[in-house]
Amino acid sequence: MTGWEEACKRCGLCCFEKSVDLQGRFVTTRIPCRHLDIISRECRVYDKRLDVGEGCVKLTPELVQQADWLPEDCAYRINAANSSGNEERG
Repeated sequence: MTGWEEACKRCGLCCFEKSVDLQGRFVTTRIPCRHLDIISRECRVYDKRLDVGEGCVKLTPELVQQADWLPEDCAYRINAANSSGNEERG
């Protein structure tokens, strides 16, 4: 796990399916990825998560700055905003 990945607070919200509402906003559903341990909020296949074909994406600082589907209090979003010198937009 990299220093960037260690910032994760293990909320697990990025591992739940998303849908888009009628206003075009992302909504987190109650359906988790089948590899998410809903108790520990950790991925059971973390080391090979990008190879299992579940739609998992590698979160990088560049991607997170554009990922409006992540919760605003996501540690990745906060770290990306702080490292770029920009304030978080709501």
